[in-house]
Amino acid sequence: MSNHPFCLSVIAAAVLFACHSTQAFAETVTESIDKANNQIDLQQSTQKAFHYRQSDIALGLTGVTVLPTSPNANVELMHRGVSDGVAVLQDGIFFSPAPYSGQNLVLQPNLQQQQSVTLSSMTSVVDGSEAAFGKLEYQSVAINEKKYAGEFNVEMNDDADYSGGVIISGTTKEFGMLLAVDYQSASDDVGYELARDADATQKDIMFKIGADSLPGARNKQSTEFSYQYSSQDAEQGTLGLTNNDFSVAPNQRYAAANIDFTDGERQRYVLAHKLLLSETSTVDTDFYYQTYSQKTANMLFVDGEMINTVLLGEIAAFEIAPTADGMNLGALAQDNDFAGFGVQTKGVSMQGQHQVTYSARYHTDKAEMELGQQDWLWNNDLSLSSATDKDALVVYKDDASAFSSAVDAQLNYGQWSINLGLGYEHVSVSRDVNDDYDLAEADFSDDGWTPSIEVAYTQGAWSAALQAKQAWTAASAGNIEQTAQEALQYQLAVAYKQDALALAMTAYMHDYDNQHIGCMFGMICNYEQIALQENIEDVTVTGIDLSAEYSLAFDSFSIPFKAKYQYTQAETDIGYCSNTNGCFDGDSQLPWVPKQQFSFSSGVVMGDVSVIAQALFQSELEYEGNLVAIEPIDSQWKVDLTASYRVTKQHEVYLRVENVLDEELVAKRTLAGLQAQSEMSAYLGYQARF
Repeated sequence: MSNHPFCLSVIAAAVLFACHSTQAFAETVTESIDKANNQIDLQQSTQKAFHYRQSDIALGLTGVTVLPTSPNANVELMHRGVSDGVAVLQDGIFFSPAPYSGQNLVLQPNLQQQQSVTLSSMTSVVDGSEAAFGKLEYQSVAINEKKYAGEFNVEMNDDADYSGGVIISGTTKEFGMLLAVDYQSASDDVGYELARDADATQKDIMFKIGADSLPGARNKQSTEFSYQYSSQDAEQGTLGLTNNDFSVAPNQRYAAANIDFTDGERQRYVLAHKLLLSETSTVDTDFYYQTYSQKTANMLFVDGEMINTVLLGEIAAFEIAPTADGMNLGALAQDNDFAGFGVQTKGVSMQGQHQVTYSARYHTDKAEMELGQQDWLWNNDLSLSSATDKDALVVYKDDASAFSSAVDAQLNYGQWSINLGLGYEHVSVSRDVNDDYDLAEADFSDDGWTPSIEVAYTQGAWSAALQAKQAWTAASAGNIEQTAQEALQYQLAVAYKQDALALAMTAYMHDYDNQHIGCMFGMICNYEQIALQENIEDVTVTGIDLSAEYSLAFDSFSIPFKAKYQYTQAETDIGYCSNTNGCFDGDSQLPWVPKQQFSFSSGVVMGDVSVIAQALFQSELEYEGNLVAIEPIDSQWKVDLTASYRVTKQHEVYLRVENVLDEELVAKRTLAGLQAQSEMSAYLGYQARF
């Protein structure tokens, strides 16, 4: 699993340390504000009507910055101008198998198998360094308390793409079981001059079995084992279109992209145990192991040179008028494996009116990376012939192990509360490189302390919290300077919640001494750029988040409304240049961070009929890449609309239209050209509950 030894004595000490504590009885005021305003209930009728498997709009409604993405691809995100140290969790456990060593890995779970998703902007010290700059946490569907229950969903769009899924669960006496299966299939006509299909399939399986303590047990406890499997096969890559061709047919691809693909297979095992030690003390312990294998191919080279706008123009010209000699192309291929294992404990103990939370985690993961190149001949009939076998450009293995522990004390004095937290984490990373390849090896360790303080006040429907925190995330093995990402974080949050109305305002400043960046989202990168992590010395991020949720009820209908607005100013104090992420001046917006994002959901619910719209707006994304300035991605609106009719209590039909405005939405604008987001599509679906 890892070259680092599994220290049983350390883990035993961590478990004993946490066994005097537990899962939270009460949230901090900051956490309660986040939960009230940054949570999406995926089982709520107005949200469930969309039946998304993945959705950038739904994640945008939590307050995370959602980056444009191509169809059938994982949703990519960042938070407050940073991507490293922003964790994606499911049921309190890393969703990525290798968050320390595989930092370029982007994964999101199938929304059909989740019940909620919540963004925490200022996380507690008990969450650890990989969530020090925010966390997006999913809660998977739970075992139903009824003896037998389930739901079934199937949908198809106007291009004959279809998806189907079923969830069956139930509880008998002290034992419960759940099985969820989902399948997706899509095929797009993407040939620009040569007709071709780009197929994509995805399979997701989730199995759970749980048991509660027997009647009369001295201490109540529950144990749950879960297993997840998912696979994704998509015939897509990074090669896009020239500006002119995109304006004519934005959803098409050149025949040179015929060999592009992305395949992934994931498995996850979790054993979760909950123990009630007393009426005022509980403890949760999780053991987890997960793996992910990834294979990709991207046509990125012309005559041995990495693609740029000039070479992309030559590909476009050859597509229209092929020459007898053909064209020499090259693909960057990846064959990577990721794996992670860990044990974590978290406990809460009430001391009178005060609360103390303890946590400890031991985690180890690895990334075995193989990046290669394969030459292709693009023939005059627009077919592709393999010219060489795949040659490895670089082969390396990153290993990481981390031990973290933290304590957080919430002192409650009537309407006032003070939270004092202190976390510690020690991280060891290493990189082993085959001698045949020109990439630096690494072997170093680092540790960091993360103190935090929150002062909060609650009066009736009003709550306010002022928080300060020192955030820290260790460098990866590809960080040449081996310098951790650090920032002083300050946040003021004010919220009002009463009956059907919830309002919140959050103002913040993050002062980075060192910000990590890698092969940024939407970029094209060679093997060295993928393997390295760089640092921006001084970055200041300031902003404000506003959210509102309200349900206006009348005698015969209701109007639900939820909106989220974000303003983010992310600037470097000095200019910056790198071979990976380009150059930009000091005191200017980081070119991969949109200043504004706005999302909303609203509609009308009238008896058994509902019509709901969801939308996501992003301001201009002034991206530059590989030291060559390219045009920005203009501000974009994406609007989806759904209409549903509940035939009976158990049966429902719906119509969903994605990108209802039929906008030419840009997913990527790089030196490899432009790619589009999903075009306007209409889905007809059926949902049954039993």
